[in-house]
Amino acid sequence: MKYYEEFVKLGCFTFDEAVALVGNDNAALQLLRDYVKKKHIAKVRKGLYVALSMVDGEPVANKFVIASKLSETAAVSHHSAFEYYGYANQVSYEVTVSSKSRFNPFEFNGISYERTAPSILQGINHNADGVTVTDIERTVLDSINDFENNMGFEELIQCITSIPILNEDKMLHYLEEYDKCFLYQKTGYIFSMLQNEFGISDSFLKTCKMKSGNSSRYLVKGTRGGQTDFNNYWHLTMPKNYWQNITGGGDINAII
Repeated sequence: MKYYEEFVKLGCFTFDEAVALVGNDNAALQLLRDYVKKKHIAKVRKGLYVALSMVDGEPVANKFVIASKLSETAAVSHHSAFEYYGYANQVSYEVTVSSKSRFNPFEFNGISYERTAPSILQGINHNADGVTVTDIERTVLDSINDFENNMGFEELIQCITSIPILNEDKMLHYLEEYDKCFLYQKTGYIFSMLQNEFGISDSFLKTCKMKSGNSSRYLVKGTRGGQTDFNNYWHLTMPKNYWQNITGGGDINAII
């Protein structure tokens, strides 16, 4: 138990961190194998370990800390970032990790960890609790960009409307790095509907409009056929009464 307290302080740690603590590779490898066998620690994946509580045998590091250790560029993102900040309505057993370094999806202690390639590199917070996470403005834009693959539109809007305040200058900065017409278009539409709630400026929406191009697009894939609505200003087609059904109000043709 010589190094157990140190491992508990580290929470989730790499093999290299164990080597730095123990002194050499062979001694660290033998110690880790012994501690795994005795259930003092658990192997998360190759080269990554987590200390286990002596009280209940559960990892002392939560899923967000573990996700943050999966690579040097790992950051909790998308719906998982909303959950970390306390703005998600649904607790998930999947953690989305933005990482430049590739890793295969895996499961540990009932939680699935999925990698997504980062679309931009700015907007990362390194927090004192050991969690690396996209900041709230980047989380919003990442989620708008990928909502169909990550959470669905209804959960996206519920998460966004749980946020007390947003920095629109940051969002414009990240939008510029994204440089995607469709993301400007979707972001402009969403925040035109939430303009009063967040105090979004007319200039923000005008920038989104200018950068969104002239193409008409589908807000949600697979909405061709059946009853649809078309927002004339934002040139977006969506299922009939889509926004109203999610939020209970709002004008489909809201503009600045």
